[in-house]
Amino acid sequence: MAMKDRVKLIEVTIDDAEVLAEISKKAFDTDIDVGSPGEGGPPGYDEPEFQVRVMDYFDCYRILLDDETVGGVYVASKTPGHKVLERIFVDPDHHRQGIGTRAMELAMERYPEARLWTLGTPEWNVRTTAFYEKLGFVQVGWDNADPESKGRWYEKTMDPSQPYEMTPIGELTDGMKDMDIEGEILEKGIAREVRSRRRRWQTLSVANAGFGDDSGRIVLVLWNEQIRQVKVGDRIRIENGYVSSYRGINQLNVGWAGRLIHLI
Repeated sequence: MAMKDRVKLIEVTIDDAEVLAEISKKAFDTDIDVGSPGEGGPPGYDEPEFQVRVMDYFDCYRILLDDETVGGVYVASKTPGHKVLERIFVDPDHHRQGIGTRAMELAMERYPEARLWTLGTPEWNVRTTAFYEKLGFVQVGWDNADPESKGRWYEKTMDPSQPYEMTPIGELTDGMKDMDIEGEILEKGIAREVRSRRRRWQTLSVANAGFGDDSGRIVLVLWNEQIRQVKVGDRIRIENGYVSSYRGINQLNVGWAGRLIHLI
């Protein structure tokens, strides 16, 4: 039987957490062989509790080879036209068999409305870089959220004749969420310290930046590490951002679930 007929995706349940954590640990622990600066994997990669938590935020699937669970695929799908591959892993005993490729094909088939797929992978990971580029993904930027591991940011347009359109900055209004926006940092204010009630009165740094495109401009709110990540003249993409209003002025926020990407 051909590999494409042996691989399936099945929606994850809580009962799958233990086996997924075990496979995830085995898979990501092999990153040390493909450029990882140290042992370990992404947050929660070896914790069954993490596998349960992500079910509340992502569409989670088990990868089956015949009847055996050999990996997992997690997809963020808040925006109909834009899906984000949050994580994929395959048991290293089954690497180089085409399972990951087929799992990605099946994942994309589950979202026929998606015009754009994006994903991130560490700069050092030569294995995943080659894998995603073979699938037709193209690097469009850098994700610098992790100061210890610069991340490549990839995208794939499913149908070039129907590209996914970013929301023009001039059309942003208070209350909009799950927005994808591209623009330029036009100016950047001085950082100031504030106390966060949501984080047990933790002291945070915040700065405002002018962010614009041909349609208009808006205040972009930058927090903590984001402040040092951008400078005037940078081309930026905000994925999964939201708009709020402060003293009558609309502000674009990246949010905990969003991403700030430096375009290349």
